[in-house]
Amino acid sequence: MDTICLNGEFIALESARVSATDAGLLLGEGVFETLRVERGQVLFAEDHFARLGRGLRILEIPFVVEPENLLALCQQVVDANELEDARLRITVTRGPMRNQPIVAREGEPTLVITATALDARMDEKRYRGWRLVMAPHPRNHRSPLATVKSTSYLESSLARRYAVRLGFDDALLLNTDGLVAETSVANIFLVQSGLVKTPPIADGPLPGTMRGRIAELCGVAGVGFAEESLTVEDLLAADEVFVTNALIQVMPVVAIGEREIADGQTGACAARLQTALRARIDAELRERWS
Repeated sequence: MDTICLNGEFIALESARVSATDAGLLLGEGVFETLRVERGQVLFAEDHFARLGRGLRILEIPFVVEPENLLALCQQVVDANELEDARLRITVTRGPMRNQPIVAREGEPTLVITATALDARMDEKRYRGWRLVMAPHPRNHRSPLATVKSTSYLESSLARRYAVRLGFDDALLLNTDGLVAETSVANIFLVQSGLVKTPPIADGPLPGTMRGRIAELCGVAGVGFAEESLTVEDLLAADEVFVTNALIQVMPVVAIGEREIADGQTGACAARLQTALRARIDAELRERWS
């Protein structure tokens, strides 16, 4: 039986109840973080907590918890479910509304923490690489929500469903100016002549936690790094393309639609970055257990 954390209490998933007037349910007012767990340990929690806090401030949700206390709750959910490699999700909504009008909200925020087993096919997918398709709608990079990992996630969900329905791994989102933003679930990068490039935050990508580590990993792997506006043609002409998020880590991209990138082969740079990340995680886990 799955165990979750609901407002600090640990209960069976089947017994969990959230108010029918919760603003997260009625209005999509909330933020979430998805973290990777390996060997029973939560990875890069400080990065996720920092982004969670930024999102809460932008949405003006008055939820405050000390990082060490939030990490303890996360770890207890992992332990309660006896998980080694897992997908952990933290969701915070504005909470129950006392009245229906949008301006009348006075409830306490709702906190939900869940954990499920990590996709065991991740390495297999990394070996073959992802295939992307163009999303049928743009990302509004001028929206105040562009940098918030909000529970109002329908734009990305529609794009991902569209991709899966057509047999692709994910959808590529352009912004309203026609520039590359990201995929529905990941930040995107290209490699050209030994330089890794990714769209700047102003072009609409979510400031991903793994995105924030790529510059550091590039330094370890001996690769240059730059933020630069990109077009679809830039991606198609690149030496290689890859995407990142906390769960998939560094995932090669081998095609966009029916057009292959670098003859459909996964690239050496993505492999070096994944190796550097793997070494960083292994060192951190050894330090925790020592």
